[in-house]
Amino acid sequence: MRHSLVLAIVVMASLFASTTPAQAADFDPNEMAFPVGGDDYRMLENFGDCRGTNCSRLHEGVDIMADKMTPVFAVANGVATWVSSTQDNCCRMQIDHGNGWATRYIHLNNDTPGTDDGQAWGIADGIVDGTPIQKGQLIGWVGDSGNAESTAPHLHFELRKDGTAIDTYLYLLKAEGAYQGYFRDDEGNTHENDIDKIYGEGITRGCNPPINDLYCPQREISRGEMAAFISRTFGLTERSGTQFDDVAGNTFEADIDRVVTAGIGFGCDATNYCPNRPLLREEMAEMLVRAFGYDNPGGNDYFVDDGPSPFHDSINKLAHHDVTLGCNPPDNDRFCPERTLTRAEMASFFVRALDL
Repeated sequence: MRHSLVLAIVVMASLFASTTPAQAADFDPNEMAFPVGGDDYRMLENFGDCRGTNCSRLHEGVDIMADKMTPVFAVANGVATWVSSTQDNCCRMQIDHGNGWATRYIHLNNDTPGTDDGQAWGIADGIVDGTPIQKGQLIGWVGDSGNAESTAPHLHFELRKDGTAIDTYLYLLKAEGAYQGYFRDDEGNTHENDIDKIYGEGITRGCNPPINDLYCPQREISRGEMAAFISRTFGLTERSGTQFDDVAGNTFEADIDRVVTAGIGFGCDATNYCPNRPLLREEMAEMLVRAFGYDNPGGNDYFVDDGPSPFHDSINKLAHHDVTLGCNPPDNDRFCPERTLTRAEMASFFVRALDL
């Protein structure tokens, strides 16, 4: 009987060990799962931001903005601790991953769907202190509980090592299930890698300030945005004053002034810059040639459709330096000078121009 009991205990211990997370001495923050479901979220780079009166404390997590009741998942194996124990204290938890690592999930939902009544329970059934948790397991839902009642719903996510909060933003960017790179709307786009490259170079900041987690890859790039791209690329600072009637007050007024002062930008006519008008491919060629100083010593003519363009020479200079290949692959004997450009396409032009 004693042997049977001992055997049973050993078997149960073995089973518990195999499913108990917390053998997570192997926890690696580079291999986390993303904690919020779907792709309709905005991740804020706000670790270390001031909180409290006179910056009495610092923000120790990264906020992931999402709708209430968006699923929240464990980022790695572990054991649930610090689980909200009463309705008044709903809703948050910590998962211990072993070897001093822990993650925290705060502001989980405490409202009946469609209300802000504080009468619901936003932690998945059966999770209490000591519950083994598996990577990717549903642990709760996004909400606005705790001191987030006056803010938009979000998950406050923390990563801690030996009790000290660590900025987890870069880990979340590459987490399993997260949108990849810097923007959430360019997944699978042909130009996605180039978009991330120009973001890394400080050439673009996104298309939805101040959050800037969208790039709007299929949107036509405007002449004003092109001025900003060039101004940031070359760190232009000199300004001679607005030279066009339609630039004052425009978002890109300063950038337009800088590129015109540098001899790179030019108007759409004698008195206007047309900052909101979509950029044409032939205009892009002229601006890049002026910016990078390209030449075409052999006088080669690469395309059959750019003869009438006032920027014919610049188009050929751009082609001579392999910054453009044409617009009709695989033949690529046409440039389509009067076609507009998307923001995604423009990213690739800059990557080729800068040889990134």
